Amino acid sequence: MFAQVAIRLTGPLDHLRLVWQTGETMLDSVVFDEDPEGTRYNVLLALQEMVTNVLRHGYELDESKPIEVVFTLQEDSFEICLRDQAPPFDPLTYEPVVPGRDDSMPTEAGGFGIHIARLVMDRIDYERVADWNVVRMTKCVRVIART
Repeated sequence: MFAQVAIRLTGPLDHLRLVWQTGETMLDSVVFDEDPEGTRYNVLLALQEMVTNVLRHGYELDESKPIEVVFTLQEDSFEICLRDQAPPFDPLTYEPVVPGRDDSMPTEAGGFGIHIARLVMDRIDYERVADWNVVRMTKCVRVIART
């Protein structure tokens, strides 16, 4: 089975609902060996966190700038590709505050989105292509045909 959906968004954070619902629909065809519902939720949470990071930190809430999200479902993987035109930012080099790693507490709210994505997804890749940040998050899956 192969399926792909692409969305290009501009506008307020309310568009996160559209990203979530699209991802949820795509994930409906995916079988995870362990805790299927929990895994689907965690993948969607990682997606939401990464999109929120772009909107809040990369774009500083500038609602006129685009985010592109491409969902690709294949026989053995579910991939989410996020593209944005924020300043270059490689989430793989970012060291988030990790609860329990030391005695310090975050000085501001948030800071866990990248950590969540790293925990949930099987693979995350980053590259800068022209003026775009491109982040690919992959989860290994088994796909079934729904009748």
